Amino acid sequence: MTTKKIAEIAEQFEALTIKNQMKILAGKAVNSRYLFYKEITEEFEKTLMQALLEKYDYNVLKMSLSIKLHRNSIAKKMKKMKIKDKKVKGK
Repeated sequence: MTTKKIAEIAEQFEALTIKNQMKILAGKAVNSRYLFYKEITEEFEKTLMQALLEKYDYNVLKMSLSIKLHRNSIAKKMKKMKIKDKKVKGK
């Protein structure tokens, strides 16, 4: 598959609603021999958490207000998923 074709498919995927994107991903996960429900949901949650943290530049308070999830819940999830806070460089 050419790079151009891959970019075209990615563009088409991006144009879909999140619900339809999830249907495609769920279909792929269902057909996987080695992934199980718990692993799939954990991987999705971790990927989503990392993307949200990056979007809000690791500002957990801003993130919590935006996604309507308490900052302590976010911190617990980060700990459980072993996601580190973005380190602030010293002066």
